[in-house]
Amino acid sequence: MLEMLVTDSLLQRILPKFGFDYYDFVPPVNHAGGIAVLWNSGNIHVLVLSKSSRIIHLLVHDTGTSLSSIISGIYAPTQQREKDSFWNMLNASLEIFDLPWCIIGDFNELANPSEKRGGIIYPSTKFQRLNNFLHRNSAISVPINGLDLHGKNEFIRI
Repeated sequence: MLEMLVTDSLLQRILPKFGFDYYDFVPPVNHAGGIAVLWNSGNIHVLVLSKSSRIIHLLVHDTGTSLSSIISGIYAPTQQREKDSFWNMLNASLEIFDLPWCIIGDFNELANPSEKRGGIIYPSTKFQRLNNFLHRNSAISVPINGLDLHGKNEFIRI
């Protein structure tokens, strides 16, 4: 999954050039975000279950193990006024899917103060939204390693 900060038309031109058998995408919201998913057909079958402006849900079936899971790409809103409806929608999705689920993307939330570097100091309430979501859904946040963390988390429900 890739976060794409480009227009629909550019996405349609460049995604086929990555060399994957299949792809799908959600265009950016007001020049922010956008999600692209790319896969090869080898030993997996992928079905796009639903897409909205900030989420794409995939059913992924591994033909070798006969196991299926849900993989979702997200780009959560940065604006405070949009956050509650987004998180409510994500929680509602969890109630629909009854398979192992992995969410990958930009949550635009932090789980703890150690994820923040520089800038203003946030009150402890700033870290509640993601932690409440993880707790409610018996999930864990998997830290990512790389050059640019920017508070991005991945989520796995076990």
